Amino acid sequence: MLSPLLLLRIMFPIFQSLAPNNLVDKCGHHHTTCTDLKHQRFEVLESLRSGDDTILTSHVDFFINILKETWNRHHGSSNVQSSHFPIEYVLTTKQGNGYDCGYHMLEYLAKWQGIKVPSIRKACVAELHKILTWNWVTNGDFNKRPSPWDFIEEAVKPARKKYK
Repeated sequence: MLSPLLLLRIMFPIFQSLAPNNLVDKCGHHHTTCTDLKHQRFEVLESLRSGDDTILTSHVDFFINILKETWNRHHGSSNVQSSHFPIEYVLTTKQGNGYDCGYHMLEYLAKWQGIKVPSIRKACVAELHKILTWNWVTNGDFNKRPSPWDFIEEAVKPARKKYK
């Protein structure tokens, strides 16, 4: 049985497609949304934009509305109801480029405790680049493919089928 302490926060890795109608360009952005059950709020950890960005807020609102609807449908009789939870955009250190958002998201997922924002420095992101690249290159499936692109395409096929 899970400890009640483990259920205080539910973390969601979010990918926002920035070119949804372009089947060739897979450009997008990663951020993290947390459902904080203890403080009864939704928390958004975003490494590139702020809560003033309308593209971000419309995407977050869309996701959270679906989350609230799903919660109500499956947990309507629960003592905790999310319909009144406010959305808080947590002040985070912004990334220095347009491509490290995934690494920031991974750090938020691993380290967010609802109090202190994880400090993500360039050195930390550089280390994550090395670790994840090493894991990919030393993966047996990666080495059986004629090119890295084939490995990536094959790795995401199950997810693409699941969420079509």
